[in-house]
Amino acid sequence: MTMCSHTRLRAIDVPAGAVVAAEIDDDEIVVWRGRSGELCAMPRQCPHLDWDLADATVFGDELVCSGHGWAFDCDGHAFKRNLQGRLDPKDDVATLPVEEVDGEIRVSPRTQ
Repeated sequence: MTMCSHTRLRAIDVPAGAVVAAEIDDDEIVVWRGRSGELCAMPRQCPHLDWDLADATVFGDELVCSGHGWAFDCDGHAFKRNLQGRLDPKDDVATLPVEEVDGEIRVSPRTQ
């Protein structure tokens, strides 16, 4: 039987619009709560140029990298908006399972 670890955060520490850095199984991740209240988690480094997503901002329900404006949704889709508002798809990223139970946020590692 394989034991898997979880990252646990207090829900109060991740309000709408917040980005929080954490670790799970020695991997650095970010957890964010979109404006709708949806929780999301993914690796901490932007796949574009390894920018630290702990410095990203939340726009709606998307995490937007401060480096070059790549945005990520909770399904792992990455894209960039151009000046006219068109979405240019980029690579997808792996997201992590997140649940909120009794005031606690639990992030599980990816399964292989």
